[in-house]
Amino acid sequence: MYISEILIENFRCFGTGDNKLALPLRRGLTALVGENDTGKTAVVDAIRFVVGTRDQEYLRIREKDFHLPPGGGERESEIHLRCQFKGLTRRDKGAFAEYLTYPSGEEGAEVALYVNYSAKNIADMTRNRRFVSVDVRSGKNGDGPTMAPEARDLLRSTYLRPLRDAERAMAAGRGSRLSQILQHTKEIREIGEDFDPQADSTNEQKLSVLGVADYTSALLRS
Repeated sequence: MYISEILIENFRCFGTGDNKLALPLRRGLTALVGENDTGKTAVVDAIRFVVGTRDQEYLRIREKDFHLPPGGGERESEIHLRCQFKGLTRRDKGAFAEYLTYPSGEEGAEVALYVNYSAKNIADMTRNRRFVSVDVRSGKNGDGPTMAPEARDLLRSTYLRPLRDAERAMAAGRGSRLSQILQHTKEIREIGEDFDPQADSTNEQKLSVLGVADYTSALLRS
C-alpha cells in the first residue's frame, strides 16, 4: 500500500479552510520541490507524526507547531493530520481489518485506510500550565476505532534526516545514521550473524547486513 493523500490542518504554516493542505500522491517515488519556508519540511514531519518512524525517535507536538495566522492573532488550538492509504494487498487488509473504510457506491472507489492524528493544546487551569492531548483514530472523518499501538507499528517508516555530513552519516559501522535506522528494521536485525572481532575467523556469507558493515570497517582499519 502507499500514501495516496495527505491532509494537514493548523500545523505550522498550514491553516484551516482554504489554507489547509490536501496533497494527493501517486504510487511510487515522490519528490517535494519548492523554495525555502514553503512547507516541505512540514509535510514530511506530518507524515512522521501520523505513521511514526523505525528509529523509535520520540516525536512531540510543541506549541510552535500549532498554526499562527498571518498578521498575528492567537495560535490555533487543534492540529489535524490525516494520511490516506490505498493499494492495499490482501495481507494489508487482514492486518488493518477493523480500521478500513469501504466505498459506499462511489464509482471506481477502493478500500482505503485512513489514519487521523489529532493534537489539542489544552489549558490546565488547576496547575496553571498547558498540555497537548493526542488522539490517533481511523475512518475518513476520524470517527473510526482508535489505532492500537500494534497497528501503528506496522506503519512505521524509515526516516533519514537531512545530512550535514553525508559521508560520515552514511559510513559503514554501528555509529552511523544509516546503521541506527537499519538496526530497527526487522529483516535486517533478525537475518544473519553479528561480526565478532575476537573470533579466529569470519564467515562472510553468514553475516547480517550490520555484521558486514562492522566487518568492512574492521578491514579498513587493519
